[in-house]
Amino acid sequence: MKYAGMTSLLPFLPVLYLDSVLRPPGAALDFLARCIRCGRCAEACPYDSIRFLGISAGVLLHTPYVDPLKTPCYLCQERGPDGKDRPISKYLRCGDVCPTGAIKPIVNDKRILAGLTEDLKMGTAVINRRLCLAWQYNFCGECYLSCPLKEKALLACPRGDEIVGGVVWPFVDPVYCIGCGVCVYVCPVRKRVAESAVRRDIKLSFFEERYGALVRKLLIKNGPQAELPAIRVIGRFL
Repeated sequence: MKYAGMTSLLPFLPVLYLDSVLRPPGAALDFLARCIRCGRCAEACPYDSIRFLGISAGVLLHTPYVDPLKTPCYLCQERGPDGKDRPISKYLRCGDVCPTGAIKPIVNDKRILAGLTEDLKMGTAVINRRLCLAWQYNFCGECYLSCPLKEKALLACPRGDEIVGGVVWPFVDPVYCIGCGVCVYVCPVRKRVAESAVRRDIKLSFFEERYGALVRKLLIKNGPQAELPAIRVIGRFL
């Protein structure tokens, strides 16, 4: 392949994204060697979840990634009025159109997806319990309710514990979590939510308003340097 030796150049070229990057689901372990920057994965993504790294990424320029703070990966599923997710395509679209195998084609079926953790894995979600409204105040659980692999990747409470009175204490199972970032996207622990009390230019949605007071309380308790939101995804790739 034309890019087979690219990874060996990483220590010598300007790269600002060395910590980790969330690649599209199905990214192969030799993703960088296979990716030809054709852009087809982004064109095929139904939710515009896939973006491209800019010039400051050096050798990783124009390779696809997902930023869950902006738009997470919804695994080509659509949630209906009944609260159930349904596939919108036979395969996850990014892998279906990839011409080099940098992103593997994966059948878009929840039962199959739940058993392909390693093939799908973009990263792993990590919860900061000191910043989590559910863990601190027994009030939230948005991440658990929104997880596309709920009861597999994200549990309502740690294994061995019991839910009392419907309270959710979200717990990530790193074995099944694929790092799609939906939990990050819906987490209400954001600075703009806390700052809305003193800044009139910030307008909150009804969803955000219900959490505003508790988010402000959390940030006062943890300090202005707290890394938000309360749940983040650690990527597995460059």
